[in-house]
Amino acid sequence: MHAQSTSPSGAEQIRRTRPRTVSGSRVSGSPSRFSRGFTLLEILLALALLALVMLGVWGAMASATRVTHATDALMARSENVRTVQQFLRRYVSAAQLQPYLAQGDARARMFEGDATSMRYVGPLPMQSGHAGLYVQTIRLTQDASGVTSLDLVYQPYADDAPQTADAVTHLLLADLRGGRFQYLAAAAFGKPAAWRDDWQAANGLPLAVRIHLDPAWRAQVPFPEMVIRLHAGEGFGAQLGGTP
Repeated sequence: MHAQSTSPSGAEQIRRTRPRTVSGSRVSGSPSRFSRGFTLLEILLALALLALVMLGVWGAMASATRVTHATDALMARSENVRTVQQFLRRYVSAAQLQPYLAQGDARARMFEGDATSMRYVGPLPMQSGHAGLYVQTIRLTQDASGVTSLDLVYQPYADDAPQTADAVTHLLLADLRGGRFQYLAAAAFGKPAAWRDDWQAANGLPLAVRIHLDPAWRAQVPFPEMVIRLHAGEGFGAQLGGTP
């Protein structure tokens, strides 16, 4: 008789190949506690950190925008001051020995000035679209709130006939605290020239004019005091008023 085979049956082989379990759970093939999803608390914490980061980025961008705007405004103000200084230096110095008769005056004159305004005959920039000579007035005006501005008022020159054309006013500088004009007059008997607070001569032009402006933005963009030499100025003339 043949001995009975002792090889394990198919069912027993399957049982032997099954993975062992520890405390009721499989050793391999089961999800680990480290592979589970985020909890609600972790998500909220991540969102809070993201919000803080975004808040910092927004603050930095807002600060950079303010700095950019301030820099642009400063550059625009500086360019405006430079342009006005160039205009005054070039066209006030070109004042001409031409008589004009201002409205309300009985006698023609060539130059008139006081502490807050000056009037003369001179050209305007060609690029402004105006050709020829104009009676020009540089003046300081103050509004109801006490803010001072520097204006240019001009009208076509009509020789020594009354000026009847409509005057045009152009704002040169705004936001000023104040200012003052002075005029350099020649002195007699070899004495040095002296600054006057007015010029009321019927003829002749001062040697130079001095323009002092007190801007409200002085801490950022200064307006240095200007001394402008008049090309046609001799510094004397028959005075109609004021001190000689």
